[in-house]
This record gives sequence, C-alpha cells and structure tokens, in this order.
Amino acid sequence: MNLLIFNATQFLEIPLIIVTLLWLFVSPASEIEIDYTTDMHGRIDAFLRLAPLLRKNPDAIRIDCGDTLQGTLLSRHSNGQIMIALLNQLAYDIWIPGNHDFEFGADSLIKAAQQFRGKTLAAEFRRAEFQPEAWTLIERKGHKIAVIGMTDPKMAQRLLPDSGWEFESNRDALRKIMPQVLASQPDLIVLAWHSGIYTPQENMFRFLADFPEIDLVLGGHSHEENTGRKIAGAWFVQAGRYAACFAKIRVIFDDDNGKLQRITSELIRPGDNAPIDIKAKLSIRPFEKAYYPYANTLIAKLAQPLQLPEKNDDRTPICKIGAEALKIAAQSDAAMFSVSAMPQFFAPRELTNAGLFTLLPYENELCTVELTKSEFTEMLNELQIANRHGRTVFSFAGVDVRKTKTKWIASDNTPAKLTLAITTYTLTSNPLLRKKMEQKQYKLLHISERDAVGAYLKNRR
Repeated sequence: MNLLIFNATQFLEIPLIIVTLLWLFVSPASEIEIDYTTDMHGRIDAFLRLAPLLRKNPDAIRIDCGDTLQGTLLSRHSNGQIMIALLNQLAYDIWIPGNHDFEFGADSLIKAAQQFRGKTLAAEFRRAEFQPEAWTLIERKGHKIAVIGMTDPKMAQRLLPDSGWEFESNRDALRKIMPQVLASQPDLIVLAWHSGIYTPQENMFRFLADFPEIDLVLGGHSHEENTGRKIAGAWFVQAGRYAACFAKIRVIFDDDNGKLQRITSELIRPGDNAPIDIKAKLSIRPFEKAYYPYANTLIAKLAQPLQLPEKNDDRTPICKIGAEALKIAAQSDAAMFSVSAMPQFFAPRELTNAGLFTLLPYENELCTVELTKSEFTEMLNELQIANRHGRTVFSFAGVDVRKTKTKWIASDNTPAKLTLAITTYTLTSNPLLRKKMEQKQYKLLHISERDAVGAYLKNRR
C-alpha cells in the first residue's frame, strides 16, 4: 500500500498551485480526526484551556496515552478521580494507563478505569480482579479503526514483587492479539503506547519493524513533542507533557475503495489568554471544594523557606531534614534521601500540605533493607555512576558518606551491618537493591516519604 504521510510543516512547504492540482486529480476522500493527549500529570488548569479546542469536532476519536492521574496535589487528593471526570466530560473514547498512574495503588487505578466511560486498554498487563481489553474497534464514517493500548515497557521492573500485577513483554502481547486485530479487517491500526521513541530497550524503530500492520503510533512517557514522523512504516506522533498541547491527527481514506491514503498531524495549543471550558470546570467543583481545606492546612512555620537543591549540593536544609525524617519514621540505623536538583522549586515559611507536595510530588513509600558494609559501599558506587550528571541529590542520616568528584566513600566507622531506610523508587531502580527486592530481602513500611517528612516538620515546629 502506497501511503502518503505529511506533517503540517512539510505540507505548507508545497507550493499552493501544486497542492491545488493534486487535490483536483486525487480520488474523493473522507477524513477521520483523532485527538490525543499524553503525560498530563494532573494539570487541571491547563487541561481546562485545551478543552474548548478538543470539543471543536464532536466526531473526533479522543485518546489519552497515560500518566494522567499523578502530578498535582489536587489530583492526588481525589486519587486521580478528578482527571477521569474531565476525560468523561470531554467524551474521551480510550484511556491507556501510564507508569505514574500505578502510583496511587491498585485500588485507585482500578476505580479510575471503572469510572472512565470509554475503554481502558491494556494489552500486556492485568491482575486477578482487573483484566481490561487489549484492543478495541471504533467505527467512524463507515471506517473501522482498531486501537491497541500498551503502557510503559519497563513497568514490570518498577513494581514490587508482591504487587499482584502480571506483565508480558510488549512484543509477545502484540504477537498474540494481532491475528484478532487483522481478522476484524480494520481500515487503520493505531498503537496507543505510553512509550517514547527510545523508551523500549531495543528502541521503537526495531520494534515497529516487526509489526508492519501498524499504521499510526501515539507515544508518551518521555515528555517529548513530535509533530509527526515516519518510523518503520508507521506514522509516529507525541503530544509532549502537562496538557500544554494535544495532537490533532487527520486520517484520509479513499472514498472509492476505503483504503488509507495519508495521515497528517499537528500539535494544537491554546493561546496565552485562552478561555477555560466552563462546563468542564463545573464538573470538577465538588473535588475542588473538598481539596482546598486540606491543601491549605498548616504543617509548620519554618525559620526559612525550604528549597530544592542545586546539583550536587546536599547541604540544602531539605536534604538533611529528609534523611532524618526517613530514619525516624523507619526506626532504622540509617537512611538515604534523594530529591531532584531543581532550585527554582521551594515551599514558603508557612509550610502547608500544598507546599510540601511541591517539594515531594511523588508517591514513594518507605522500606528498609539490611546491608553489610561492603554492600553499602557497592550501592554508593552504583549511585555515583548512575547520577554522574548530578540531577539527583542524595543525603544520608545515621551514617557518614564522603563525596569527591569521582567517588562516594563510606566512612571507616560504618558498621559491619546496618538497616537502611530508602524509598521504593530507590529499591526498584538501584541494581544492588533491586537484587534484594527480587530476593524479597526488604521490609515495606506503608509510610509515604511525604508523610514522613511532614510528620518530622510538624513535630519540630
């Protein structure tokens, strides 16, 4: 099949007279619009400004590609239900959970999927009480559109062994369902995948080469913007992050034979003074009413505002506070605390729940592991290698660590064995600690990192 694919910029470069002549001689065509968002991360205000533009074509297929629920305290306070309410208000057809959508726990994710009025798709993951469809068929203007949904390729490695989720590889999942998809004789096959071009371990070029049936890929996870490009025969689009824009994709079919002719795509942004969608705003007022008293609750009055650190600067007060808070909450020998190096983020002197969330926006739980001195040293080496750009700042309590430009060194008085408090994110991402996790040599405390720091500050006003 000869398929013509353009993005908006390429199309505008063709002289107008040539475009006109081409249009006169092509077969009569019908058009289907797909509007899709991804990585909105709970940005309600930005989404409310996208909403009027999303409503313009009531016949458009609307898809969200994940990391929808997590990211703001307003969304966290409702366990993501506020974002699902907005997807429903905008009549989204399909939702693909992303990796951060798992962070509120299985019950919250399942409830979100149940409350979503469209289809929640998951080709490669499930659990006993939650087995969503792998793909679905949508009909528009007499054409059949098959949509397959998949989450982050590394999701299985991000969860604890006893999470209850079951995963198979993305490749195996697609091979299993593709015969069913093709049997439905779709006019277009769409893969909505919470993955960037280079997120899969083998990258998307090699992956899609094995699935030439796929016509269109909607990406996510990596927060990149891509107006449209060809990858191994498929057209790839990615709509960035934080509801700053959405991708409008036009799929053109030949009216004479129903065959796919071409795909064009562009990213649509609201203007600086774009109005919000009043109907959508009204639909979330009950969530806001319950949220503001919680958000404005005072935790502590501080001597100075708490600020996230510069790169490699573990002397920032939040670093010492975080490490001490984790050690006390876990009742452990030592603790390791980490934050992103983002000095522009800070919480004011009158620290509220909203201010604390600004500093610690992730849903990390505390756990403990037993380490020997040599294992602790090995962990430090792995952390130093992985963090060579200094984007994460680590601090310790209960144990001394000396940091040079090339090495992190445990002090001579480090005990032969120690119990170390860390977060589940650190447990799943560090090679040595991950081995401990796989061998179930850790203890989950069911205390969030944010709550531990909040309790520490509240008790030390």
